[in-house]
Amino acid sequence: MTVDPIVAIESLGYTEREAAFLYLVAVHSGYFLRRQFDYFIDRNKGAIVMRFLEKARIAGHIESLDYKQGWHVYHLFSRAIYRLIGDVESKNRRRKGDAQVRARLMTLDYVLENNGDHYLESEAERIRFFEQDRRLATDLFAGDDGRLYPLLASFPLSLTDRTRPAQSLVRVAFIDEGFATIEKFLRFLSVAEPLLRALQDFELIYVGSSDFNFQVAKAAFWKRFSNTPPRSLGLFDQGVRSVTPRSAATVQARFTTFLLGYSYPKFQRSEVRGSTEGSHVGS
Repeated sequence: MTVDPIVAIESLGYTEREAAFLYLVAVHSGYFLRRQFDYFIDRNKGAIVMRFLEKARIAGHIESLDYKQGWHVYHLFSRAIYRLIGDVESKNRRRKGDAQVRARLMTLDYVLENNGDHYLESEAERIRFFEQDRRLATDLFAGDDGRLYPLLASFPLSLTDRTRPAQSLVRVAFIDEGFATIEKFLRFLSVAEPLLRALQDFELIYVGSSDFNFQVAKAAFWKRFSNTPPRSLGLFDQGVRSVTPRSAATVQARFTTFLLGYSYPKFQRSEVRGSTEGSHVGS
């Protein structure tokens, strides 16, 4: 019998809400801010979050990273937690560079604000979805070693209808932690385009804490998926286009932008040109 990982985390002394939050962090980011816990439990800052942080710190499950100017980032690094979710070798346990930490915090914000989707959380789950539910060729998403291409493994991937995975719209969120250019996005498109076309019905969501790259990213996307004019509106009120590639299959391609209105810690060494601080403070 499969054990519910949230129930398993509760066995370490956490409440159900605390365990559910730790599960979300372990799966999607490895890092979190106090305001993100408050958002998850729908409470303002206060004694609840402080008790939670102290409990997790004393248990040796989290460490606090001081980013100065009042910023503290919490890293969930405990092997015990990741063992309970079935991913003891998770990359989220490892210390990250400043840019990666910001990207992980943004990923968690995106997931918290879009929790109605069904997320494909592990690499095994994503591979199973591509192979069994969508019956795609392995070389579209994995290398010779059978592992997902890194650029396809690092961003949130979700379904709008978990009851019909073979037909559901697939959402892929690209996280821009403050890039000066869209060079990484272009690399992502070059790797992901064959897979996206094979999925046939997908929405690519460009997520940023600034709109600095939104327009140029949109132009780059539609340069690849640009056969017909906008047909309807997507989830976040951006244009949707129906694209018919040279193959017989019809591709429903959607591009949207998602602006995160939050502040994030500044990079310790040098801030990437083009990134900006958001409108809400929260550490």
